[in-house]
Amino acid sequence: MLKRKLERKAAESDQLAPKVSMVPGIIISELFGKPFWLRFYEIECNLNGELDSFEKPPEITHIYNPIVYAETLHSAYLRRYLNEPKKVIFIGMNPGPNGMCQTGVAFGNVKTVRDKMQIFGDVLQPPLLHSKRIIQGLDCKREEPSGVRLWDLFERLADGSLDIFSKQCFVHNFCPLAFFNEAGVNITPSELKGSYKAQIRDACLRALDMQLELIKPQIIIAVGDYVHGTLKKSTYCKKGVSVLRMAHPSPRSRNNNCWPEKAQAFLQENDIIKFMRNQA
Repeated sequence: MLKRKLERKAAESDQLAPKVSMVPGIIISELFGKPFWLRFYEIECNLNGELDSFEKPPEITHIYNPIVYAETLHSAYLRRYLNEPKKVIFIGMNPGPNGMCQTGVAFGNVKTVRDKMQIFGDVLQPPLLHSKRIIQGLDCKREEPSGVRLWDLFERLADGSLDIFSKQCFVHNFCPLAFFNEAGVNITPSELKGSYKAQIRDACLRALDMQLELIKPQIIIAVGDYVHGTLKKSTYCKKGVSVLRMAHPSPRSRNNNCWPEKAQAFLQENDIIKFMRNQA
């Protein structure tokens, strides 16, 4: 009897002992359960493993994954702004060279991440660095135009507070990878070719469906045509949720003059601003 009692106590102690997460450096306790943001991040980590297994075409010479080398900043963003389900999610395409590639945050231009979000930390380097695509992290002096436009608008519409904006809204990128050719030209997922393009899209879509099941948004806003077209194949998006398309803030996009004014009109017409102000 004493032996069985000791074995039972040992089993109970093991269940309550801290567990090592699949995310390096993070320890969790079964006593409190896994944090919401970490459940999301583990989906991202699984996606990273799948994306690493694909053979890239010869025209793509460099691939950056800021979720890996900017893990400190990316995790801090998730910890701060993804602690529970959200009503609205904005989904961009992939990291920009002077935005998420530097900061680990979707559309994350340096000044927004460092000065407004107050997110700090070291950024490592990609395994293979292109001489024309240097990673400087929060010391980068070049601002991502798309990030400046998007986050400035969201902050203004949320009464000057990204904390208020993030109560019911979240910003995420569909694909975590940035692709560059030998000349250092940024190749977007929409510009990839052949079977590799399909592999990247399908893997990212499977992961996104799991992330959406976790976040459970009522409204999904695709930022740009590529994401909007891809979401037509999403299992989650076929469940009766609202799927909208907002013009991408990139200056590279066609007919994109006066983006802040057009984007604000779009958000007003679709009754999104009440969520951004945490008033819904």
